[in-house]
Order: sequence, then C-alpha cells, then structure tokens
Amino acid sequence: MNGVAEQRNQTLNDMVRSMVNNSSLPKSLWGKALKTVAYILNRVSSKAVNKTLMNFGLAKGQALNTRILGCPAEVRPYTSHERKLDSRTISCYFFGYVERSRGYKFYDPTLRSFFETG
Repeated sequence: MNGVAEQRNQTLNDMVRSMVNNSSLPKSLWGKALKTVAYILNRVSSKAVNKTLMNFGLAKGQALNTRILGCPAEVRPYTSHERKLDSRTISCYFFGYVERSRGYKFYDPTLRSFFETG
C-alpha cells in the first residue's frame, strides 16, 4: 500500500547487506549496521527534500565525513588507569556514528563489545 516506505526499507536492506558482506564483521551485527545506514541516509539529500544536514553543512563550507563500515582502525579509548609505557591504542573496527555527539562507534573483536570515542 505504501510504496515510498517499501522502497526505503528495500534501500536500507540493500545497503546493510552490501556493508556487512564487504566488511570482516560478523553477520550477527546487522541490526547495529542498520542504525548506521539510517544515520547516513538521513544526512544525504533526496528528490523530496533538498535541505538536509549535509546541504546545510556544505553551505557553511563543511562536508559530511563518512567512513567505511568495518574498516580496521587504531583507536585510543579513554582509560583512567593508563601508565606511562602502556600501549595507547587498540585494534578494532569502525562501526558507525554516535547519535548525540560528533563521535564514532567502534567494535572490539577481542572483547566482542562496542565503545564510543569523541
């Protein structure tokens, strides 16, 4: 009955399938990948709506900074008990954007957990 919503759901599913299959992340994380895809789609312009956050940023000289889901990253998470000669970064994978700030979400495969930076 609602062709627009069905097309949007198909687009979301196609993007999630593409992102998860082209990354080295487990397929069980598709739900969190869906949130990342929705975040990205809400920030790009469409035919129906010309003004989005991306267009507003481009008008101010700022571009939307996108990363590839599942790309390896060296991240320095906050730890309060750091010593002088300890390793400062951990190897993990980029997984998305923080909704309420300008940070990023990462997946640590050794602990099988997510954490945010920024």
